Amino acid sequence: MENQNRWPNFDLPVGGLFGSVHEAGHALVMHQRGIPFSPMVFVPFMGAMIQMNKQPRDAWEDALVAFGGPVLGSIGAAGVAVGAHMTQSQLLFALADFGFMVNLFNLLPIGSMDGGRIAGALSPWMNVAGLGIGGTLAMSGAIHNPIFFLILLGGAWDTYQKFFNPGAFPRNCYRITPIQRGMIGVGYLGLAGSLALAMDINERFKKPPEILIREREAERYWDMR
Repeated sequence: MENQNRWPNFDLPVGGLFGSVHEAGHALVMHQRGIPFSPMVFVPFMGAMIQMNKQPRDAWEDALVAFGGPVLGSIGAAGVAVGAHMTQSQLLFALADFGFMVNLFNLLPIGSMDGGRIAGALSPWMNVAGLGIGGTLAMSGAIHNPIFFLILLGGAWDTYQKFFNPGAFPRNCYRITPIQRGMIGVGYLGLAGSLALAMDINERFKKPPEILIREREAERYWDMR
């Protein structure tokens, strides 16, 4: 039961808000890099989406665009967490937790997900490992949303293309410098680690539903006296 609450539920209405901030991060980087993109589109049960209208020059640029979403999304979730600590609002703690979770989920190294594009710039074998991680999460029930199975299928096809159809990608796409590769790796591990730490800290201040129910019943009892 605990595992089911640790990963994002795509049908939560608040997902649209965090999805918009996340996609705005991608749009900012694409604008800065001169990559044309579509207007933001809201997809039912998934949030928002922005489509690149031109392929990035190489894996370095693709990774930068991919970083934009979870970086801005994480900043937004951190802002909500600060508000939660200032007001001690359990609602804001829950919203911050959801925001951290969504962005950490997007860093899974699977296919065209943000994490897949970032980790894939390091090595296509990272995407193979991502499929193993995603498959384990799905089969164990940690992630039980059917949309995730579609993400896995898409990731499997994308990984197959990288190994057996390199012509599907721009020429020399993955020939990036060691410095760029190192920056991508440090940024990826740093962002994922920061989100995991933020979730752990946030969890210490969140109250379980049963405690909140008891507190409300106690307040109702004292109000009636």
